[in-house]
Amino acid sequence: MQDKLQDILNTLPGKPPRSRLETYRELIDELRQRGWTYRDIAGILADRCQLSISISTLHDFVRLRSLGKRSSARRTAPDGSKADAIDPKGALVGSDDKAAQDEEVRRRIAALKARKPVTTPSRDDFHFDANQPLRLITPEKPASDK
Repeated sequence: MQDKLQDILNTLPGKPPRSRLETYRELIDELRQRGWTYRDIAGILADRCQLSISISTLHDFVRLRSLGKRSSARRTAPDGSKADAIDPKGALVGSDDKAAQDEEVRRRIAALKARKPVTTPSRDDFHFDANQPLRLITPEKPASDK
């Protein structure tokens, strides 16, 4: 079955790039690394390459390409293996000790549930007496030295 699918993939032609900017990708990346602004890069593309684009289009193109680079870097480790997960404390955790990680999470949740809530009575608590009319409580003002 795999060979049949591979034959289908081999016979299909490659799709052309979806963006007009794809052919200028390396130029744009290099100019951004050198500190050029999107406005300056759009001007260079208009003057030298006869490609008129808006600054927001250029920004979106660069942002989308950089997001793709970051997410693919997170998925694979430098040696090509699957990247390790990160636990809530920020430490790297391999996928082989998943059971230990789950047990640690359960232990931490149980410890949080067992804690007693800290309550401190406030002197502005609301007190209701059915025999008295409702009144606003005004904070006490410090005495003035007049």
